Amino acid sequence: MMINERVQIHKGDNSMGGVFIYEEVITGTIVRVNKKSIRVHMTHAKCTTNGKLTREYDMNKEATFDFWKTIENRQSGKNAGKTVSLYKNKDYGIIEIAH
Repeated sequence: MMINERVQIHKGDNSMGGVFIYEEVITGTIVRVNKKSIRVHMTHAKCTTNGKLTREYDMNKEATFDFWKTIENRQSGKNAGKTVSLYKNKDYGIIEIAH
């Protein structure tokens, strides 16, 4: 993980079946790296409901994401099968960074 690295922040609510009914994806850039946290400047957000884009907007905010845990990602996607570190912020969501 490096300064100026682009990241995606995920936040959402899911139904009983585990499918996201509401999801917000925020795009940002890491501006500071500490031992147990990272600071991210957030610039763009997309909101979806039931898989359809419902809102898209620009933003100009910074927030600190605290280290949560390291896991082996068993889901599909670009980080499937990799060891990833998870950082979270109660207001904005979770960042997944591959090792």
